[in-house]
Amino acid sequence: MLKHLRNLPRDGRDTLFLLAVIAWVVVPQIERLPLWCSLLTGAVLVWRGVLAWHGRPLPSRWWLLALAMLTLAATLWSHRTVLGRDAGVTLIVALLALKTLELRARRDAFVVFFLSFFTMLTNFFFSQSLLTAAAMLLALLGLLTALVNAHMPVGRPPLLQAARTAGWMALVGAPIMVVLFLLFPRMAPLWGIPSDAMAGRSGLSASMQVGSIASLALDERIAMRIRFEGTPPSQSEMYFRGPVLSSFDGREWRVSTANLMPRQRARAELQLLGTPIRYEVTLEPSNRPWLMLLEATGLKPELVGFESHMNSDLQWLLDRPVTDLVRYRAQSHPVFRHGPMEAVPSLQEFVALPRGSNPRTVALAAQLRSDPAPGGRAPSALVRRCGAAAHGRLHLHAGAWRLRPAHRRRILV
Repeated sequence: MLKHLRNLPRDGRDTLFLLAVIAWVVVPQIERLPLWCSLLTGAVLVWRGVLAWHGRPLPSRWWLLALAMLTLAATLWSHRTVLGRDAGVTLIVALLALKTLELRARRDAFVVFFLSFFTMLTNFFFSQSLLTAAAMLLALLGLLTALVNAHMPVGRPPLLQAARTAGWMALVGAPIMVVLFLLFPRMAPLWGIPSDAMAGRSGLSASMQVGSIASLALDERIAMRIRFEGTPPSQSEMYFRGPVLSSFDGREWRVSTANLMPRQRARAELQLLGTPIRYEVTLEPSNRPWLMLLEATGLKPELVGFESHMNSDLQWLLDRPVTDLVRYRAQSHPVFRHGPMEAVPSLQEFVALPRGSNPRTVALAAQLRSDPAPGGRAPSALVRRCGAAAHGRLHLHAGAWRLRPAHRRRILV
């Protein structure tokens, strides 16, 4: 196999190297991409590698056209749009892989190079950790090596020579990069996409990182308008249910990703009590597929043009993001009971902590459990003590926000 690799023509060798670099760029995105996109990208890269290994001709443009249309349709099916960060990353990853199937000339190679550079940058849309930076630095050196190699004279120059040149170029450019990073104005990127315009609004994120609350860009604009039938409820009943963040990796809270069978999931078990509050909401665009409703809402809101359903966390979800002003009517019961009456596997996610993280939280839990008072170790007593000590923090962890006058995101009642 190594002997065959050494004897490959330059085009085949260079193509295999470029495919390896592209795979390195795409791998960090796999957990955020739809399954079909990851499978399609992997299959296309392997297919292109086999063609380069055996020196076979590339597929016809009809194949590429069919795959491109299939990619577009699958993106619409997965994201309900082709705009926005998530849909845009899905498209660019799939189209980059498809572009490798028409690497016939140097011009095609340059298109693949620069698409790869841009795809490399999209990794920072989701994570700016040191591990991501190190991985993308290695990807940058790989892409620079491929770019330098494409400009080298005819023959079969060794890749190590191109890698040395690329490394020196990166070192020479590093001081300029530092100066630009420190002194250049931080303007919005020219390739800004619609969903990013909503990303900094308070209470509209589907994830939350430790230490990021203080950096949220609080928005002065109106979030929604509410008109109540009769006397408006008291401020203590203005509790709106948002996304429930139950999965914690030691750094970030996210919506549950547990792969459980339906019978293992917690059911809402919602019991509505008392007199309902009836109201009408005019919701501003949020580019998110959820409704903001007073809890608890047991009946489907009256909303034209959307399909909605309530999950086990009492959150009402739509079949597509809210991209325009919408109006709906609903009725909610501020007095209610909900939750499973017995332990189910999905509840474990709410109390799970990664091994070795949050030592102070673990110490507090041990202290509460060691309470010698009668009934101090009972679950009900632990819940009462935790709730009294950190009521607001637990609400934030659960992903539901109580809207108080101090909030700068305004609601007109």
